[in-house]
Amino acid sequence: MKFASMRLLVNDFATSVRFWHGLLGLNMTYSDESMGYAYFETGSTGIELYQRDGFASALGEVTPTAAPTGRQTVLTFGVDDVDTTYADLIKRGAVEVSGPHDRPEWRARTAHISDPDGNLVELYSPLQASELPTA
Repeated sequence: MKFASMRLLVNDFATSVRFWHGLLGLNMTYSDESMGYAYFETGSTGIELYQRDGFASALGEVTPTAAPTGRQTVLTFGVDDVDTTYADLIKRGAVEVSGPHDRPEWRARTAHISDPDGNLVELYSPLQASELPTA
């Protein structure tokens, strides 16, 4: 098997497209608003958005009356500079979850924002060897 893409089921298609395309600047290669579907190319794999009730209907299921609560997914993006990228996204309207800080146990510097459906977006860059604790 080869991993092809990550599909996020969304509650408000237009708002989600504005976040992933407008705010994050991902390359949207396909979108069908009437179907509530969009595809974003990220370089290594794709991210798909699909309107939650439309996908349930495609499966022959009844749309859940309530969307899942809590954090369902974390999508991690490698960036050159976590602090600069995070500050830019917050300035442009991203929802702050966790500001930039070193996580030596993960060997990374990370920050987190949230998409409109509560999925986390992790900004990640590896720590240099000199920034890691020695045993």
